[in-house]
Amino acid sequence: MEFLGQSAVVIGGATGIGSGICRALAARGARVHLCDIDLEGAEKLAADVGEGRIVVHPCDVTRAESLAAAESAIRADGPISLVFVNAGAIALKPILESTPADWQWLFEINLFGTVKAIQAFLPGLLAQEVRSRLVVTSSVAALRTPPMPGQTMYMASKAAQLGLCNGLRTELEGTRVDLSVVFPGAVRSAIRAKSETRRPGTIRITPPANVSSTGYLEPEVAGERIVREVIAGQPFITTHPGEGKLVRAMQDRIMRAFED
Repeated sequence: MEFLGQSAVVIGGATGIGSGICRALAARGARVHLCDIDLEGAEKLAADVGEGRIVVHPCDVTRAESLAAAESAIRADGPISLVFVNAGAIALKPILESTPADWQWLFEINLFGTVKAIQAFLPGLLAQEVRSRLVVTSSVAALRTPPMPGQTMYMASKAAQLGLCNGLRTELEGTRVDLSVVFPGAVRSAIRAKSETRRPGTIRITPPANVSSTGYLEPEVAGERIVREVIAGQPFITTHPGEGKLVRAMQDRIMRAFED
């Protein structure tokens, strides 16, 4: 399945996983609409890909009106095949050092930003006669015990995204809109630097080099894996299959509570 002439939206696509998704979509002939608050990074990526394959839209996921403006501009270009809700931030800070303002800041981006993005784009997708798919980026951190401290806020926000999608999947039954949830492992990106810039003091713990047992992926590799699985119609997607052992161990511990 190729996307020649079809529109795909990547919210949070300027750098990291989002940039890899944009590249993979553009390589398949999609007209990519990149929505991001980082206009410099977005424009740089668009210029690097070239040939007008990526159209940049300013977008702040914490502002519903910003998402609505982006959706309106993109909708004018025709039906939308894919919407990737990928914008996010991270906090690495022990819970006893965190403040209510820290939690509010992170959840405003990771959870409520996801809600606002879905509310902005879903009505148009439901009204289309063509089939489409929402793709939400959660994290493998939502599925297993963390390999390092300081991820309390981040893991909570990503687990909330998964709960949101589990409920949304039921609401989408019988419609022409499908849903995929992505559980990335460690990917090289600027998310820590960007988060610290936007909210100084957010990063108090530096992950060790061996924080991921399966290694860090380059954004292009992660993006290619994600887009390939989206095309295959997979409801759940990971970039790091090797993380499955840790996820299984966590799920097994939970399932023992349900044994007679």
